[in-house]
Amino acid sequence: MLRFVFFRGCGLFPLNSALLGGIVCLWVQGIELSQADEPAPLESGEMRTSTSGFRAAPLEVPEGFSVELAAGPPLVTHPTMAAFDDRGRLYVCNNAGVNLSNEDLEEQLPNSIRQLVDEDGDGLFDSYRVFADKMTFPMGGVWHDGSLYVASPPNIWRLTDTDDDGIADRREAIVSRFGYNGNAASIHGCFFGPDGRLYWTDGYHGHEFKDQQGNVMSQREGSYLFSCRPDGSDKRIHCGGGMDNPVEIDFTDSGDMLGTVNILYTRPRVDCLVHWLHGGAYPHRERVLNELKVSGPLLKPAHRFGHVAVSGMTRYRSGLLDSSWTDDLFVTFFNSGKVVRLKTQSTGSTYEFTQHAFLSSASREFHPTDVLEDADGSLLVVDTGGWFYRGCPTSQFAKPELIGGIYRVRRDGKARRTDPRGMLVPWDRLTPAELLELFADKRHVVRETAVNQAVTRGPEMISVLISAIRTADPLVRRHAILALGRLSQDPGCAKASVSALMLAVKDSRPELRQLACRSLGFSHGPVDVAGLVTLLQDSSPHVRRQAQTTLGMRKDLSAVQPLIQALAGADIDRSERHAIVYALIEIGDAQAIRNALGSVDAGRVLGAVQRQNLLMAISQIDDAEMTKDETLELMFGSEDAVLQLVALKAAQLHPEWGNDLVVRLQSQIAASDDPSSGAKWLFSRLLHQEAVAKLATMMLLDTEPTKQVLALNAIAEGDWKQPRVPWIRPVAELMLGQQVDVARAAIAVAVRWPQEDWLKGLRVVADDQKRPVDLRMDALAALHAGTIPTETLMQLIRLYRDSISPTESDRAAQIIGNARLNSEQLVLVAPLLANASPGQLRDLIRPFQQALPQSVADQFLAGVHDAAALLSLPEHELSDVIKRFPRESISMGNKILDRLKKHHREKLGRLEKLRSRLSEGNAKRGRLLFASEKAKCSSCHRVGDLGQAVGPDLTTIGANRSATDLLESIVFPSASIVRDYSTCQVLTLNGRVFSGILVSESSDAIQLQQASGELIRILQSDIERVDLGGVSIMPAGLDQSLTEGELTDIVNYLQSLK
Repeated sequence: MLRFVFFRGCGLFPLNSALLGGIVCLWVQGIELSQADEPAPLESGEMRTSTSGFRAAPLEVPEGFSVELAAGPPLVTHPTMAAFDDRGRLYVCNNAGVNLSNEDLEEQLPNSIRQLVDEDGDGLFDSYRVFADKMTFPMGGVWHDGSLYVASPPNIWRLTDTDDDGIADRREAIVSRFGYNGNAASIHGCFFGPDGRLYWTDGYHGHEFKDQQGNVMSQREGSYLFSCRPDGSDKRIHCGGGMDNPVEIDFTDSGDMLGTVNILYTRPRVDCLVHWLHGGAYPHRERVLNELKVSGPLLKPAHRFGHVAVSGMTRYRSGLLDSSWTDDLFVTFFNSGKVVRLKTQSTGSTYEFTQHAFLSSASREFHPTDVLEDADGSLLVVDTGGWFYRGCPTSQFAKPELIGGIYRVRRDGKARRTDPRGMLVPWDRLTPAELLELFADKRHVVRETAVNQAVTRGPEMISVLISAIRTADPLVRRHAILALGRLSQDPGCAKASVSALMLAVKDSRPELRQLACRSLGFSHGPVDVAGLVTLLQDSSPHVRRQAQTTLGMRKDLSAVQPLIQALAGADIDRSERHAIVYALIEIGDAQAIRNALGSVDAGRVLGAVQRQNLLMAISQIDDAEMTKDETLELMFGSEDAVLQLVALKAAQLHPEWGNDLVVRLQSQIAASDDPSSGAKWLFSRLLHQEAVAKLATMMLLDTEPTKQVLALNAIAEGDWKQPRVPWIRPVAELMLGQQVDVARAAIAVAVRWPQEDWLKGLRVVADDQKRPVDLRMDALAALHAGTIPTETLMQLIRLYRDSISPTESDRAAQIIGNARLNSEQLVLVAPLLANASPGQLRDLIRPFQQALPQSVADQFLAGVHDAAALLSLPEHELSDVIKRFPRESISMGNKILDRLKKHHREKLGRLEKLRSRLSEGNAKRGRLLFASEKAKCSSCHRVGDLGQAVGPDLTTIGANRSATDLLESIVFPSASIVRDYSTCQVLTLNGRVFSGILVSESSDAIQLQQASGELIRILQSDIERVDLGGVSIMPAGLDQSLTEGELTDIVNYLQSLK
């Protein structure tokens, strides 16, 4: 049962519903404020966030819990992430309520970190200081050894308050530099690992590390999880991939890393919880595979949340809210305004999770970004308010007037623990034995402090720590292992610490064996590899996986054979298999692996999967070039795209392997029930091989349409600069044949190159009125390379006007919009604007985006002025066209833009009215409308098996988006574009322009999905420029074509999809 919680001591004031367009900031530095105080006066010209309308968010929590506002304005305005220090002071990353680019962030430095103090210990913070002002975009922090370590792009910072006045007077950028664009998908952290290292996450914006001499030490484009020592040295990559935005991490008691990540998958978008493995390679961008050492298929998440914009998380350590919740995870969902609890269970060598509701809000402006456990076992939930909108589908507009806050969740009737942080413990006077006793203290923060104290004392603690490993209870042993692991990285303590850890790897408890084994991976002293090898046969999969990982980190050649033998285990899962393969890659002895593959016992011991694993290891070892047989076995022995890509990379260096590749490719085609999938993919990427190109020619000349289509599709997607001569005539003939599927595939080839025979065939198809209209459209689109003949343009215009099919008219408008037209031709297009649909109008105005004579500009403006769909145009999209017009035409253009602005304001009023009617909608009627020609929702969105996958998948949209969110997305589709569904325009070297959603990008090509749903693959070598757009592919104006009742019906239908 859920409780609806009202807050004590919080006035409830009506919120201003107006949507403010201005940028607001709160600048307060070095002054102390109480909760009753107002911010100090600001300098002239500055603006502050008004706090007079603040009200606490209404929150629902399980029966038996209560929530109170721990910090509101003016202590915080737009908090995002937070961290405690050893004295219980809370450091809060506080945003100024602005959405800025990276350039503007570095110029303005608007954000800050605040130090909040609870002066009377009641759990409510009483005062604050600005600990660090003039920050770009701080996103997280961890306190260690007197300093706050913060990720604020482009650097990892160490902030130190040397005189204890609450202000950081020493700032050091200890790691630099990371890319970012201001949308929060950049570096997050830091986090303190069980090994004493700092960890942080980095979004998909790349990094470049240089040494003191300016030499580049690491430079990559992908998204990675990093670690370093507290002084910034020994930077290492833990894992990485093509995901968009890993946010926060935490560690299990055995040392495994778990973390939240946004957009691990796309179409549909999936935000996840991941067990981040050492050396792991994760989805989704293919192009980063060139940066990674890949062990096999890309690793998968441990838990899928759906599209929730997952943010901060924490592992619950104390169990004081509920003893059964110890080691559960709490995770925040920005989009849906929730905090969920995840119950952790081991499965094989990794984890699975069961999700439970914990905290939610009826307010759509409640956006939790972080959750953390205080020393007393209560939870703090950070709500950032309404300011953030970049890439956020539930924050359609920046609403900096909607202030955030920090809330505390407690268990009702639970007595508060005395001195939860151990502030009364005489730490400096404790003997080593007394300090060791605190390893078993009931207070989890005291135990952590005791470990830190033991590490600080160093050599004097070694003997008692060794004794604890031998005789103490499990809780003390665990913390002794933690201390020894950190001491093993100190040259003065390494030898004795490693010896003690080797005792611990024999512990009776598997989680302690695993933790000890992990600690040995970073140790500086010599390790008994033979002792670790015995753990490869451990009964616990987690221990085996960690032993495999540590052996790889130690890089001892003697571990190769035992690791290979471990691959033959009957019950190993993908995580354990990854650990083995990656360990072999790190050790780097390719010859030893080849010896194992070629041994007389290999066939008996190693199955096909194990052989693939070993071949992958060889392929990833530096300077270990793969042989022909190894490459062929890897390429054709698996259907996994990653393995095939690795093999293709090796094959590209050996044209002499062509005949062997053809034999294997033909065998795969013959054996496959659907050769159009995997076979086509390999076929297209092997066309650089002369023998494979000849096979393509043979298949073009075959009489079997299936083989012809397969060859044509492979050629259309192949990486070639110009067509091979033997292809030219067959492609031209097939284009003119009666098999529509074959002809369409031939046209797709002709798009790639303006070969005269092909151009002639395209013209014939385009002019042949007996052929299907969509085929003629394809031919016309293929003819648009550079400028377009007026005769062809007139043909398109006729098809646009005369077609009775809206889909065909849309296709014609799209082709016209992608063409480069001269002034005379634009005069022919201008009359089409008046009756164009919203989507067609957006296509048709695109060719006018150039410097024009006044007469042509005025005709365009006249057409737009009278356009039925004018008010569906995004204001800035029309502005981009008009801004290049002659000065004499600008006045009329501005009048049209003023109409759009006025309409925008009116839509805001209509939106408020529609919100009040949402309860009147009918989901059954909405389902019929969703698939209707009137609404056209299913032409771009998929629900289950219904519809097209152009825009976001809506199958479970109701679970993550409120009715108001969905309504705003329909009324203002471009106000906030779901990340990974933004549009772009691609200009090719031959003058063609393509517009659509960027589906995938590799080092060879990009793939766009147009509004029609058509996929287009464009080679990187053919691209002149790619421009990212800020407009949704979903047309505006849908709210105008539907009645208010129909809109509420559709919203109710979408709300029912859970």
